[in-house]
Amino acid sequence: GGRNFVALARDISEKKQAEDDRTRLSAAIEHSSETVVITDLSGTIQYVNPAFEKLTGYSRDEVIGQNPRILSSGKHDKLFFKEMWTTLLQGKSWKGHFINKKKNGLFFEEEVTLSPVKNSDDYITNFVAVKRDVTREVALEQQLQQAMKMEAIGTLAGGIAHDFNNIL
Repeated sequence: GGRNFVALARDISEKKQAEDDRTRLSAAIEHSSETVVITDLSGTIQYVNPAFEKLTGYSRDEVIGQNPRILSSGKHDKLFFKEMWTTLLQGKSWKGHFINKKKNGLFFEEEVTLSPVKNSDDYITNFVAVKRDVTREVALEQQLQQAMKMEAIGTLAGGIAHDFNNIL
């Protein structure tokens, strides 16, 4: 009968290890600065982490059971989402850029990785979105491009003024 006890002990320690791993993973997601959203197959939100709440202004209770569409800025067309869903339903991850809207109406921009989650039978059961707020980076990039454009126009205007003086 000793063998049964050993097998039982191994099963328990493997189960304990899996629970410990799950606890660590859960803590990492809860404390991540990246936004994490988990939906079911139809896109209904089942989980959001605190970073999501902080960024969007929506509480967990307000969004569980909702569709991520509540963040829609209206800045992406049907084709954008069709291509996204086509990739996901093929079982592949989709990477892209969203312009979304916070609860207070302000727009924000996110780098997004959306991944299908499959069960042991290789069926998709959930989707996980890991998103990073890039609003500041995008704004800085636009300011830089604007400054470079102004500098180029200044250089051009200076050159024209110089040529004009030479003509005179």
